[in-house]
Amino acid sequence: MNKLAEWAVLTLAVIFVIGGCSGQKSGEGASQASAAAQAQPAGPEPAPQAAAPAQTEAAPQLAMQEPSPPAAAAAPPTPAPQPKAEAPRPPEAKPATAEVPTLAVTAATAQAIQAAPQEPAPAPAKNAVAKDVIVLTGSPLGGVRLQHKLHATRAGNNCATCHHPSRPEKPASAPQQACSDCHMAKATAPMKTIYQGAFHNPVAQSGTCIDCHKAENAKGKKAPVNCMDCHKQENK
Repeated sequence: MNKLAEWAVLTLAVIFVIGGCSGQKSGEGASQASAAAQAQPAGPEPAPQAAAPAQTEAAPQLAMQEPSPPAAAAAPPTPAPQPKAEAPRPPEAKPATAEVPTLAVTAATAQAIQAAPQEPAPAPAKNAVAKDVIVLTGSPLGGVRLQHKLHATRAGNNCATCHHPSRPEKPASAPQQACSDCHMAKATAPMKTIYQGAFHNPVAQSGTCIDCHKAENAKGKKAPVNCMDCHKQENK
């Protein structure tokens, strides 16, 4: 601060000195100009010389010589406010949802299944015939289901037990033929035995089937001998 004051006083003193000199010069110049004007005839007045350029030229020099004030010490930068660390929030409690027990769902499903109309299982066909069963029809008492494999086994696989050999009245076209291939409902020449007679006589007291059944019962085995034990109305 002392140096700045000294420089300011010095600057003002220089300005006053220069200003005084300029005033004296301007006074002398004015007296000389007035004397010359009286000696010379009147004419266009010369343009007055301005003394301002001297001051103007001196001002920049003083400004150049005047030291610039020391720069104020830069204030330390203010630290930016740090964001406050937020405290961890407790986890939000989720609304409790009612869980449906599996047992209740299963019970409800079972009730729904029971309540739903169920289609009845298809009943087995009454006339379903196995591969090894032959249905003998044509009798008014009902048809007869002949278990061919069972009878062939009991006959010792001797086909001639039931299927007689070829006869001259009507020679066989195969080793074992169906009875209906030759025996008809009515005897047709040269055949003399009707279809029913191929199994037993009209009163079922003798014949191929009934004779074999009686022989089986004599051996202690059980074989049907009554008409309705073999003939069934559903076997049509």
